[in-house]
Amino acid sequence: MIHKIHHLHCGTMCPACAPLVSQKGIQAHFICHCLLLETDRGLVLIDTGLGLQDYLHTRQRLGALMYRLGKIEINHNLTAFQQIQQLGLNPKDVQHIFVSHLDFDHAGGISDFPQATVHVLASEFNATQALSFKNRIRYKTDQFKNHRFWNFIEDKQGENWFNLEKVSGLPLFQDEILMIPLLGHSAGHSGIAIKQGQSWVLFCGDAYFSHLELDPKQKLKGLHLFESMLAYDNKMRLNNLKQLQHLAQHQPQIELICAHDIQEFLRYRPLS
Repeated sequence: MIHKIHHLHCGTMCPACAPLVSQKGIQAHFICHCLLLETDRGLVLIDTGLGLQDYLHTRQRLGALMYRLGKIEINHNLTAFQQIQQLGLNPKDVQHIFVSHLDFDHAGGISDFPQATVHVLASEFNATQALSFKNRIRYKTDQFKNHRFWNFIEDKQGENWFNLEKVSGLPLFQDEILMIPLLGHSAGHSGIAIKQGQSWVLFCGDAYFSHLELDPKQKLKGLHLFESMLAYDNKMRLNNLKQLQHLAQHQPQIELICAHDIQEFLRYRPLS
């Protein structure tokens, strides 16, 4: 049973690409929005943001290019580990981590929780082992290569979940936490759906970057260009974005959250 959801701010990046992502000025402002669940099976993280070692050894962990261009705010308090402590909880009680995908700004905190089982689509983990130029930019395998406990989930079609499908073979939380494949941004990108009574929270990772995209009438050419450049398969990404737009328009019991939109994060708590 899920008792409580906490919204964590686990990283800030300000690259010089604001016009491309429908923001004002030159420098964009991205955050790493993660979730912490209090459950009967211990604490559960949904994505991890950047981790302690990413802040202590930024250039070595993330590479010189990302160090120069990412404009990452160096702040140890912006880690899931520190924020769990600030909530009066014990980071050692994190038993499970569900990751939407293994991009560096989503998986950096895995190494801070060596006792946790990481749940990820097998196709996503496999992509981290095939390091093309684009993959070397997005995946920083030092963040998780020594982690011991994994649950690699095959992207098999399961039962319908509204107009999407959940993966089969994930009974751990009795259908209160589901993985919903949202392929396209990366090879094994997944949403994570969390049940709250009769409602759902759907954490969409990087399936979209701005709440404005959930309105199909919005014309966001720069943002769509930016997302297409990052995408593993842009056609699949666009198809899943349409499905998310349908959910946003027709299923008010589902609350959609992406990983980097400041305005979405501010619905739940102010930036610290």
